[in-house]
Amino acid sequence: GEATMLFAELTYTLATEEAERIGVDHVARMTATGSGENSTVAEHLIAQHSAIKMLHSRVKLILEYVKASEAGEVPFNHEILREAYALCHCLPVLSTDKFKTDFYDVSVDTFDGEVGLTPPHR
Repeated sequence: GEATMLFAELTYTLATEEAERIGVDHVARMTATGSGENSTVAEHLIAQHSAIKMLHSRVKLILEYVKASEAGEVPFNHEILREAYALCHCLPVLSTDKFKTDFYDVSVDTFDGEVGLTPPHR
């Protein structure tokens, strides 16, 4: 056989909760500026993007310093290395089981939202 595509009509119910309706209403109000300017949401995302770019450049700079210290290209500065170590331990650990579970839950909920499904209640 040859594979064929079959569409079947299904009945469905789109269910939303109060929190979802409030969130959608909030986003709709933020994006409706009425002018050709960026919406509040877009401006917020641009600010977050800039902050992440700056963080990335700073972390890259620290990494370059650590590599140069290990290679003997620059002298060890124990104060800088202690601060880099402390910074690393302030950041959330992305390899814990709880993080993985939460990440996959959010990913599934996002996918379900994209295709119009209601996420299961936990």
